[in-house]
Amino acid sequence: MKKLLFLCLFVATTMIGQAQVSKMLGQWNTFDDKTGEMRSCVNITEKDGTYYCEVIQLYEKDANGKYKVMQPPYAKEYEGVVGTQLFKEMKVDGDQLKGHVYDPESQKTYHGKVTYKAKTDELVLRGSLDKAGLLGRSQTWKRKK
Repeated sequence: MKKLLFLCLFVATTMIGQAQVSKMLGQWNTFDDKTGEMRSCVNITEKDGTYYCEVIQLYEKDANGKYKVMQPPYAKEYEGVVGTQLFKEMKVDGDQLKGHVYDPESQKTYHGKVTYKAKTDELVLRGSLDKAGLLGRSQTWKRKK
């Protein structure tokens, strides 16, 4: 009886985690964690249990302070960013994604985890030097509408 109860609990927990992770798919606007400005739009997809995140647009402010999609040719600092894959080996771990995340600004790869916040429909991306996530920084992404 205990085995059956444990199995049912395990299946239910796995299904809840999978439901949360499936809500991460789609397009998200990213924001600079220091300035709060909108930086880019990314697209999260899944194939064979691995999750991918590609930069599809960059944003800049116009003369009125409104965000608009940046058009090529890009300034040297932004060359090659569109099309960049940000997730490396991201897999489901409970109700999160865990793996590695690439930072195009520093051109370094870090330990990463992504958590979905259902109440606000936001993603929290944590990139860190250590696997435990103690030494790093977080960004909050908002779903593109």
